[in-house]
Amino acid sequence: MSEPDLLVVGGGPAGMSAAIAASRRGLRCTIVDEGFDLGGQIYRPPTSPLRAPEPHPRGEGLRNEVRALADRIEVRKGSAVWGIFEGLRVAVGVEDRTELFKPRAVLLATGAYEFVPPFPGWTLPGVMTPGAAQILVKTMGVAPGKRVVVAGTGPFLLVVACQLLNAGVKVVAVLEASRRAPWLALPFHGFRSPGLLLDGLGYLAKLAFAGVPVRYGRMVVSAAGDESVRSVTHAPVDRDWFPDRSKSEAEEADTLCVGYGFVPRAELAQMAGCALEMRPDVGGWVPARDRDLRTTVPGIFAAGDGSGVAGALVAELEGRLAGIAAAVSLGALDRAEFNRVRRPIDRQLARLIPMRRALDRISAIQPGLSSLVDDRTTVCRCEEVAWSEVRDSIRAGSSTYPTVKVSTRVGMGACQGRFCWPSVARLVAGELKCPLADVGQGSARPPLRPITLGALATSPREG
Repeated sequence: MSEPDLLVVGGGPAGMSAAIAASRRGLRCTIVDEGFDLGGQIYRPPTSPLRAPEPHPRGEGLRNEVRALADRIEVRKGSAVWGIFEGLRVAVGVEDRTELFKPRAVLLATGAYEFVPPFPGWTLPGVMTPGAAQILVKTMGVAPGKRVVVAGTGPFLLVVACQLLNAGVKVVAVLEASRRAPWLALPFHGFRSPGLLLDGLGYLAKLAFAGVPVRYGRMVVSAAGDESVRSVTHAPVDRDWFPDRSKSEAEEADTLCVGYGFVPRAELAQMAGCALEMRPDVGGWVPARDRDLRTTVPGIFAAGDGSGVAGALVAELEGRLAGIAAAVSLGALDRAEFNRVRRPIDRQLARLIPMRRALDRISAIQPGLSSLVDDRTTVCRCEEVAWSEVRDSIRAGSSTYPTVKVSTRVGMGACQGRFCWPSVARLVAGELKCPLADVGQGSARPPLRPITLGALATSPREG
């Protein structure tokens, strides 16, 4: 059994920053990450350097700092945490075995996954998330298609569209569900974070120069094709995102990248018994935290997008704060020094908040998004459950995750509802006309990720 001072789950900007900060205060840290290298989605390094673009400099900087502290930071790549149990015991799957960790403290820096609502044709080959297209381009230098439509909401669409252009892909259009006016007002909110504004203007300029239209107030309503995507139909939407299908337009495309923001990965926090709260403004269910980023379970901290989607810069700062907070809790740093070190972190976070809140308001999911489904639309891909089955279950009395799950098998597949429940919950809430929080959260049971029977059968070995 391995017993580090601090076990960091997730090697993105929050996880790396936390381990760096904690190790510099004398803590022995272990980072566990599913990827082949540290960086997370945003700072993922390439596997094919000759074909893929250069890695992000901030990501490279953090990886170099972790390497420089190798005597105090152990990195476990390609390892998946599949369970967290009483007494801060953490089960980690490594190839065909399980290792048990019993740290003095745990930091959950699990990141987020993309939110994709169901719509007719969304299960066709060629429909993917913007993040999946980004992985292909950024990591392997592989183009996801020849003619690509990028759709959804949020600034991430612009980032991915530009990366596709750099890879030589024809980007047919970028379809942003929210209206243009709030985007034009962003400079009034982001004057304290000019770097973010300049990045955004740079993306827009690049798209304009390449002749890629960015169309606001439009949403994909369906995708069509025999064996894969061949066309994408989109329509204008009102303020609540209800589409006017009478004004629909079709685009020829072999790839559709669609994503409506991100959902925090809060399953480990839930499994550990941390109290969760519904925060639609930052993606959904998140662990409740105090000012020092401690959860309601002693010894467990949470930082980054897994605790509320706010972007890489906020994640990095939160990770740094969580790292020194863990050092205080374990007696490696006194409170006076902690307060001195955290002040500049708090100031930097405060500068980012106005811009972040403005973006959250612009990209907030509206009820019209749930109107895209028809009776035959698959809403749970793992179990192939159609919307008509879920709707009939609701009309028969189902109103929460457990009742819908039992009556329809939604959430019983390999993803345990991580992929389908955020959208199905909105459909249920819309049908019942109740707050999203009333529908409840999905369940989290070990093993949280698919692992081999060999990994389950092996006795925990020394880390």
